[in-house]
Amino acid sequence: MPTSWKEDFFEKLVEASHAAGDARMATATLHRRKKTASYEHPQLRWLECVFDSNRTSGNQDSQVLVVECTARKGTELDGTALRREFTAAGISGDVRIDSDLVFAQYRWGFGKDASFPVHDPRRVHEAIQWTHSVLKVLFDHLERRRQLLKPAHGNTAEAAVTDYALALEKYLEDLIVEQWESLPWAAEIEYLGRQVAADEGFIDILARDRTTGDFVVIELKRDQTDDEVVGQLSRYMGWAKERRATPAGVKVRGIIVAHETTPKLRAAASAHDNVNLYLYKLALALQSVSLAGR
Repeated sequence: MPTSWKEDFFEKLVEASHAAGDARMATATLHRRKKTASYEHPQLRWLECVFDSNRTSGNQDSQVLVVECTARKGTELDGTALRREFTAAGISGDVRIDSDLVFAQYRWGFGKDASFPVHDPRRVHEAIQWTHSVLKVLFDHLERRRQLLKPAHGNTAEAAVTDYALALEKYLEDLIVEQWESLPWAAEIEYLGRQVAADEGFIDILARDRTTGDFVVIELKRDQTDDEVVGQLSRYMGWAKERRATPAGVKVRGIIVAHETTPKLRAAASAHDNVNLYLYKLALALQSVSLAGR
C-alpha cells in the first residue's frame, strides 16, 4: 500500500505506463523510497519523474510535476527542433532544454503543504496524460536523431592523427561541433553527425536544413589542394544525394570551411550553385593573473 500521496501517484503512473501499449513506456519503474518514477532509454543517462516546486519561476509555493532527463551525448538532442516538437504537441512554456539536459513541468497546485489530489480520477488522468505526452515527444525525437546519425555502411572509425595538419583539423572539428549553437549557421542548419561513413571515406560533418530538410555536407579543408577539396565535397554530396536526400525527397548542398581562400578556391566553389565557403579563425587569448605581494 502507498504510504504517501507521491508514492500513490507514481504507482498509478507506472501502472498506466505499463498498460499504454508502448514498449518505451513499459520501462517505467517505481522508486518507493525516493517517491519518484523513472524510465529507461538507450540514448539517455537517466529519465525521472518527480514532484517539486516551480523550477522556472523559483516560487516555492507553486507545485509542479517534473519530467527531466540527461542525454548520453549532446548530439542526441537538437534543442531547437525538440522545442518546436514540444510546442506542436501543446507542451510549451514550462519546458527547458539546456545542452544535454531537458526538463518539463506540469503545474498542479499552490502552497508548500499542498498535496496532489490522487483520489480525483480526472486530475490523475490529466497528469498522467501530460507525462506520457512529454515522454512520447522526447522518445520520438531521440529515435529520429538515431536514424539520422546511423552510419549507412558498417562501423565508423576515426583515422589516426599522424601530423599537425590532421591534429588541427580534428581540433577544429571538435570546436565546430561543441560550439555549433553559437555559429552563424546555427539558426539555419542542425548538426547530425561527424565522420559519417560514405562509400569512399568519411564526411567531416553532416547537417540538415532546419526548414527544408535538405542535407548539408560540410568539409574542412586541410592539406588538400583547392581542386581536391572541392572534388571531395562533390563526391560526398553525390553520396548524400543518392543515399539520404533522394529517398527523403529533399536536396543536398555543401559547405567548405577553410583557414584561407585563394582565387582558385573561390572560382572552384563559385562553379557550384549549391556550395558555400566559410573561413575560420582561431584566436589565442592571454589574461594576467595577480600574484600576492606584486
